[in-house]
Amino acid sequence: MTVRSRTIRSIFFALGLGIVFVAPLRAQDASLAAPVPTPVASSASEPVAQTPSGPTMESASVAVKNVAAETKVAAPAAGKYYDEGTKLMIVGGAAILTGIVVGGDAGHAISIVGAVVGLYGLYKYLQ
Repeated sequence: MTVRSRTIRSIFFALGLGIVFVAPLRAQDASLAAPVPTPVASSASEPVAQTPSGPTMESASVAVKNVAAETKVAAPAAGKYYDEGTKLMIVGGAAILTGIVVGGDAGHAISIVGAVVGLYGLYKYLQ
């Protein structure tokens, strides 16, 4: 194995690790970008329900609590969480990493195809 191919392999490996570890950070940014609702001033004639401020006996319980059927949230449908562009980017990244592991001419071809698929996925994602 030549020095150049080892260098290229390590660069692609580092990029692949970067993609893997940056994806969870994107989910954390979404919560920061959400607008914070501002409280609306109510008229003085409406009674305001006071919520306890501090520890309560109910919050101290460690047992399983029964949740009413109305408050249960339906689970998202399988396969509907990621859009088509995101799926293509994931597959492209996996193909790039596979090509790096395989090495040689076949590995280069797999990496190039993976890059093309990933870039097409990025294009679809940004549309």
